[in-house]
Amino acid sequence: MKNYQLVNEGAWIEILKVELTEEQKAILLSGDDKKDLLSLIKSQREGEMSNEKKDSLSAFYDSVKPELKEEDIYELISIDVSDKEDGIFKGILNCRINEEHIQIRF
Repeated sequence: MKNYQLVNEGAWIEILKVELTEEQKAILLSGDDKKDLLSLIKSQREGEMSNEKKDSLSAFYDSVKPELKEEDIYELISIDVSDKEDGIFKGILNCRINEEHIQIRF
């Protein structure tokens, strides 16, 4: 199963699993400065994907995005998608319509 996330329109990322060393786990649990480690984890967590996959995910996003009236103001918060099988997606869309938070599960 692969996981994907969209926070900014058109900027899909694949969410990769990151294995931490015991030393890294200790740093996260300590009160020490974690900035460098968190940057490293973030860089390892975000994967690139093909344009074909991005197009497939964007088409799916468009299909679950709520219908808007002409005067509605839409803001994407995030959409998190798990690809259970090719083209069968599960997850959640978080957005705002006219400043009201909406969640759509699929």
